[in-house]
Amino acid sequence: MEFVEALNQHAHMQGFSSGNGHMFWSFTNSLIKTTLDSVVRCQVQLRGGHLGDIDYHNGKIYGSFMLDALPGHAWADWSGYKLMVFDEYDLRTLDVINLDICDYYKSITCTPEDTRGFQGIDGVTIAPDPVTGEDKIFIACALFTGEKYSNQIILQFDMTGKYETEYHIPTGNTVYGIQNLDYDADNKEFWFTTYGSSQPYQAKYVLYCVSGDFKEIRRTYKFSTPYGLDCLGKEGFYACYQFARNGRRGGVAYRCDEAWFETPKSNDELKELIYGDIEA
Repeated sequence: MEFVEALNQHAHMQGFSSGNGHMFWSFTNSLIKTTLDSVVRCQVQLRGGHLGDIDYHNGKIYGSFMLDALPGHAWADWSGYKLMVFDEYDLRTLDVINLDICDYYKSITCTPEDTRGFQGIDGVTIAPDPVTGEDKIFIACALFTGEKYSNQIILQFDMTGKYETEYHIPTGNTVYGIQNLDYDADNKEFWFTTYGSSQPYQAKYVLYCVSGDFKEIRRTYKFSTPYGLDCLGKEGFYACYQFARNGRRGGVAYRCDEAWFETPKSNDELKELIYGDIEA
């Protein structure tokens, strides 16, 4: 099986994205660039927050970023919401965009007028505007657990980070909302992944394909890949496998096609299929 791996990270894998002959990885507080043969070319550490899903686009890496909670506050009481933009060559920070709309959503969370259940941000991808076809930034909201919050919320921004609109996808509530978001340019479809259900009312599916205008859920799967998903169009996908080695985290992006998603697989099964007799 064809795969790429990133090893010896302190935090768990958040996402990955391939581009220009490399794989780019997010591990909560680090951003890594490797070859498709798993050779590390560059790594940078991030302070003061939580790096989420990432996406490669035109020589840049875009990543969702939540600022650490203020002293005395709960771990997940994020103090700000940003879009980080990195250079593909050396991963230096090119821009930090404040997502003001997310600060507003947090201010009304759990009030009577709140319909989103906003808890944070995670999945991110660059894709065409459903109407104009222009490149836009799409960022998925993390959700509070609760039957009331039954839609996935995806926010649309222009390429400078200016908020434009939002989309609601009626999947039912999922744990922390969308983890990875990506766009299949060949088939003009969005894909996103979630964690498995923890409450009886939550969605039983964890992998979704939706139309490019977000109006139709086209296919659903019970196949779990919440730590990374990369659409390769007609060439298939990179899905994820994550593990701990010697007290440190590691992650794998392995090649597959859509038929692979029809049969859920355990971590042990994935390990055997990816590595065979190689110790992972």
